[in-house]
Amino acid sequence: MPQPARKKRRKSLRKSSLLRHYFTTTAAIVLAAMVLFGSAMIILTASQWWNDKTDALTRNADVIVNRLREINFDKNFDDDPELDAFIDVMMTVTNTAKSDFFLTDPDGHVLICGDSGRIRSPEDCEEHGSFVVPPKYMDRAIDGGFADYVTGDEFGRGKFVVAMPVEIKGTTRGVLFAVEDVFDGLVPHVISIIQTSFYFFLVALIVSFIGTYVFTRNVTRPLDEMQEVTKHFAKGEFDHRAKEDYRQAYLNEFSSALNQMANDLAVEEDAQRSFIANVSHELKTPMTTIGGFIDGILDGTIPPDRERDYLTVVSKEVRRLSRMVVSMLNLSKIESGEVSLSPENYDVVAQLFETLLPFERIIEEKRIVIAGFEDMDSVTIHADRDLLQQVIYNLVDNAVKFTPEDGTITFFANRTEDATVVTIRNTGSGVSQEELSRIFERFYKVDKSRSFDVKGVGLGLYIVKTIVKMHGGEIHASGKEGEYIEFSFRIPKD
Repeated sequence: MPQPARKKRRKSLRKSSLLRHYFTTTAAIVLAAMVLFGSAMIILTASQWWNDKTDALTRNADVIVNRLREINFDKNFDDDPELDAFIDVMMTVTNTAKSDFFLTDPDGHVLICGDSGRIRSPEDCEEHGSFVVPPKYMDRAIDGGFADYVTGDEFGRGKFVVAMPVEIKGTTRGVLFAVEDVFDGLVPHVISIIQTSFYFFLVALIVSFIGTYVFTRNVTRPLDEMQEVTKHFAKGEFDHRAKEDYRQAYLNEFSSALNQMANDLAVEEDAQRSFIANVSHELKTPMTTIGGFIDGILDGTIPPDRERDYLTVVSKEVRRLSRMVVSMLNLSKIESGEVSLSPENYDVVAQLFETLLPFERIIEEKRIVIAGFEDMDSVTIHADRDLLQQVIYNLVDNAVKFTPEDGTITFFANRTEDATVVTIRNTGSGVSQEELSRIFERFYKVDKSRSFDVKGVGLGLYIVKTIVKMHGGEIHASGKEGEYIEFSFRIPKD
């Protein structure tokens, strides 16, 4: 691999903090598991050695004690050939077991040792000739014997001692001791186990590290790729997409959700840009018109007999600006939670009729037929009157605006057991099914080529939906392209 490529790969690995995290965590777990396993193995090995050594020393001691009983041991040591044969047996066991066996009288003085045989004076054995077993051990030995690890200096540091009383004709004639050096027996055994296990652990550790690296790399590589994609999202670059062809289904689901989020963000971004462009245009146009006409009146460009006409235009533009600002302020208050409901029971049919009155002139100019009221009685609704007025006004405004000349607007209102349903339908060019699915989105405006709400900024229906949802209700838009469009909202009884 070329040197620049290697440096680039190393740099990439250093940057993958997620990979390092997973790898180091998993490696630490593997190492900890091996340490625990090794420690448990050493403990089990030591315990097994302890048990085996206890059994071995006890069996050998039994052999020697039984032999003593057979020769009717007498501590006066007469020249009994059988005693000489016993000494030979004891020395053989000592050499074979590689342990220290010696026989004491009830007072703890050594009578026979497996190295030198009989001891009549301290000079007979340098190690046992002057050695006397302490009373605390003799008492335990005479009471029934013991097998224990002795850490004091009495037998030498780090000794494993087995003591067995020698009883002949119901009388304790002596005690047989078997002593094993722990450091000469257990420690070399444990070191041997550790050395043998070390190579196994080393191979297992290397294999584990390789497996861990491969596994964590396979897991983190997709996450690193997704992280790079999200960085582009954070910069507003929503044209990037995460792959969805991973082997793991959960990663594909995550990628799909990430891409869907990018689509939604892109749509939201486009809507906001469109909103800013629309607001800028809607503010610029009336402000330019207002400023131009005012300046014309002030500098005398506009003759006095035409001032009223131009002031009427200025008034309309001011009201349009006012409606735009009110819509944005209402949206801001609703989304920030500043608006609270004050529901009451009232007649929604009367509210529908009253909302129509301001549109009377344009309805007459377009010769729009208003239908539905003749078949409706009073219908009670439980809602915030002022907020629902905004809902109805926006829907009626849209209906009047988009109904062609000689068209029809039909109103429906009825009360079920658990809700009140209000429907407003108007004839006209309608909306495609694709646009119907997005018509309640914030800042969304229907295809401008259809002359739908060309002066709006795409907030009216979003505010309508938000207010209906505040009441715990729902609103739907339906229709048939080229024929009609219908808005229907449902407000629960409580």
